[in-house]
Amino acid sequence: MNIDNVNKYNVILDTDTNNEVDDQFALAYLLKNKDVFNINAITIAPFRTEKWQETVSDSIDESYNEACKIFDLLGLKDKSIIYKGSRDYLKNGYNETNPAINKIIEIASKNKKTYILAIGCLTNIALALKTNPEIKDKIEIIWLGSNFLFGSNKDFNFDQDVEAVKTVFESKVKLTVMPCSPITSNLMTSIYELESELKGKNELCYYLCYKFYNRTYGPTKRWPLWDISVIAYMINKNWFNTMDVSCPIINEDNSFKLTENRHNIKFVNYLNANEIFKDLFNKLTDNK
Repeated sequence: MNIDNVNKYNVILDTDTNNEVDDQFALAYLLKNKDVFNINAITIAPFRTEKWQETVSDSIDESYNEACKIFDLLGLKDKSIIYKGSRDYLKNGYNETNPAINKIIEIASKNKKTYILAIGCLTNIALALKTNPEIKDKIEIIWLGSNFLFGSNKDFNFDQDVEAVKTVFESKVKLTVMPCSPITSNLMTSIYELESELKGKNELCYYLCYKFYNRTYGPTKRWPLWDISVIAYMINKNWFNTMDVSCPIINEDNSFKLTENRHNIKFVNYLNANEIFKDLFNKLTDNK
């Protein structure tokens, strides 16, 4: 059965939900926009930071639990669309099937078009493309990661699994790159702004403020909610400017080589942070 809904975008959110706190904001933002999105799956992407867990595999279970927490705060009892993903990286030789990869392939095969909103490393998506290359023409990826037009490719989502990035870039899949610095870094906020806009509105808003304050940022630090950019891009592309660029080549030292005549990818070079935050706060505080 085809599960397309012609009035909505079919989407899969691929997220490392327990990494920072922007993933929780992004997941909640997505779930509060069901008039825009037909949410087919939430797939859990791997990550590792020494501060938070011992192994990459640990992150999958922690992020799964965190995604379930956001569902609970929104009163969503059915968590069957959340799927655990890869427990290691392609760069480490990981090549195993898992529920997330299987679900990506299944959904992409059923739908005419599926948008994969990738706000972590690209491991799950790369493995899905390697397992079933035929889905390439039925998906479009919007990925938060890589700054190659701004002279640096150093960002967390890129560094976690460079081999996965190479796989996706070389697959010729339709791809939009949402760079971290200096684009989504403009989505800077603080606990003072968040409490001013969200405090006391509902349990979700309380939790998001709590996580922002306690997870990493404290009372004085401003920090970007990078991941909300990918959701906002699908909600209203007028908040963004993009350009078509020839897909770069990733060198052996993980630097990028710019090209002129390869397949094109889209590169976001501007976003309107004011409009994005206005919409985010309106949606998160809407108790419908």
